[in-house]
Amino acid sequence: MFSGKTKMATANKAKSKVIRAKANIKKIIDRLDKVHSDANLDLEFTNPLELLIALILAAQARDDLVNQVTIELFKKYQTAEDYARAPLPALQEQIRKINFYRNKAKSIHNCCSEIVARFGGKVPDRLDDLLSLPGVGRKTANIVLGNAFGRHAIGVDTHVMRLSQRLKLTNNTNPDKIEFDLTSIVPEKQRVRFCHLLQYHGRRVCLAKKPRCPECAIEDLCPYREKEKS
Repeated sequence: MFSGKTKMATANKAKSKVIRAKANIKKIIDRLDKVHSDANLDLEFTNPLELLIALILAAQARDDLVNQVTIELFKKYQTAEDYARAPLPALQEQIRKINFYRNKAKSIHNCCSEIVARFGGKVPDRLDDLLSLPGVGRKTANIVLGNAFGRHAIGVDTHVMRLSQRLKLTNNTNPDKIEFDLTSIVPEKQRVRFCHLLQYHGRRVCLAKKPRCPECAIEDLCPYREKEKS
């Protein structure tokens, strides 16, 4: 069994690690904010329902392609009831440029049917309620909460996952656990902004296959390059 001193030393070490991580987070956000001042959610929407639909379409699809499709989609279907009542073949045809359009049409139809049946046609603004909808996971739910409802939420997409791992802000590979790790160190009011910054930095500089470390504004805060050298 661990002695009291050992437990205290372990707790103090963990506390110090969190303090260092929080200090680094502030520097990371400040620097990336200067480099990517235009960072924002690239999906175009005007209300929570549009964002939810766009996120369902955006799974394994480019945001710019989703935006092309939703221009006409959002004109034709403006309420959850519109999607719930739409014949599935018609909805599939409307989004057929998107990969997996058949499955995504079914997800949209089922999701909106639940919104109509259980939430009066309005997208719920509670995490548990969003997670109860067909096809909605934590990433989608948190992005909706953060960007459509102004909540302080972290949505872990591929860029947020990759960069937070490279920066050693987390040792986890599970997106839900990464979310909890980041929530503990990212200032509450900067969580949505933090995600936008990592997304843009991941697309522009910290690429998946070959990161551009010499161009990186936070290279000195990142242990990834040292690992690559070793």
